[in-house]
Order: sequence, then C-alpha cells, then structure tokens
Amino acid sequence: MFNMKNLKKQIFITGTDTEVGKTFVAKLLSMAFIDVGYKVAYYKPIETGCDPICEDTFNITQITGQFYEEALLYQFKLPASPYTADLKENKNIDIDKIVKHYNSLKNRYNIVIVEGAGGLLVPIKKINGKIFTYLDLIKALDVPVIIVAKSTLGTINHTVLTVRALKNEGVYIKGIIMNKYPQNPDWVVKTNPEVIKEMTGIDKIIKIPYLEDISEDIKRKVMLLV
Repeated sequence: MFNMKNLKKQIFITGTDTEVGKTFVAKLLSMAFIDVGYKVAYYKPIETGCDPICEDTFNITQITGQFYEEALLYQFKLPASPYTADLKENKNIDIDKIVKHYNSLKNRYNIVIVEGAGGLLVPIKKINGKIFTYLDLIKALDVPVIIVAKSTLGTINHTVLTVRALKNEGVYIKGIIMNKYPQNPDWVVKTNPEVIKEMTGIDKIIKIPYLEDISEDIKRKVMLLV
C-alpha cells in the first residue's frame, strides 16, 4: 500500500463542530499505521478542559508510545476555546513554538496526525490585533486536512461551510469522514453524503458506523485518505 521506508505523511484532523469524533479518527489512524509498521506521532498543540491531564491525549500516546509532553504543548483547565482559556490562565500560547514542534515531529516520524479543537474558526490567540484561528494554524503548518462530520440532520450546512472555508484559503482537503453513521439510516441521513459530494465536489467521503471495535476494512479506508 505504501513505501514503508520512505513514507512521510502529515494530516490535520478538523471537525465541523465539537464532539463530532476527531479524537476517534486520530486514534483510528494511529492504530492503522502502527499496525503496518509505521512510526506515528499524535500532536494536539492545545487542549482545554484538562484536569489534571487530558485523558484523550494520554490514551492516544499509549498507542503511539510517545511521551505525553511530546503530544501536547499547551493544556488548560477551563473547557473553552484556547483563546478564552488563555485569557484566564495566562500561558501565552506561542504559535511559532507550535509550528517548530510540528516540524520536529515531521523529521522524526513517518506519520504526523495533528488534531484541532472544535471547528476551523475556534480562536487561539490575538496577534497584532487580529484573532488567530485553527484555520490560520492549518495554513501556518501547511498541512492537508481530513474533515470529520456528523452523519445526522444539519450536517450538510456545517460540512459545506467547512469545505468552503478551507477552499477559500487554498487548503487541500483529503476527504470527509461522516462519523457514527447509523446501521439503518433514515432517508435524510442516507442522502447526506451524496448531497455533500454534489455541493463540494469532494468524492472521498467515508461513512464510519458507531463501533465498539474498529475493523480492518475501516482502518484501510481511512488510511487511504491520508
């Protein structure tokens, strides 16, 4: 499937909203690439709602074998946007540090999986009077994107808006994952992927059902997006 020795790939996992399953997809990708022998780094530059640690990040580092501190640069107790949390906790998020650490991971790992927080326009910090968002971070990292979306009612609007925002900024979209796709979808859910494809021009749309165990087929499909 891939050239084992020379493979170098990076991907940014963004979502149409919070709680759509970005971390699940990051975990799935980590497991899939590790299972076939690649060295994988998970990178969550900023996480909020950590008290005392961020359990999701910790759990993925148990899969990748990383130190927790390598996977997460800034953590905040307040469950809010990084910008809002930093106003309260005053850790002074440094974008240059985030980018430098990403470049270091690129040099040392075959696969780097970066996970955002919430959606594209979640604010991170103010720079020269302008709010710097996750969309700005994606551009600073110069990394392609996988979009994680919900499968149910409302996903067309959220997903198409996300795609348009990325395309307007020249960001390459690898594909869309429609998460927690029901086993017996109703008419609305069943037609959502085709409508999104028609409105965005993105052919690579993967439907992932709600799973207790991740099948090899699902792993393979998601790996091919990267």
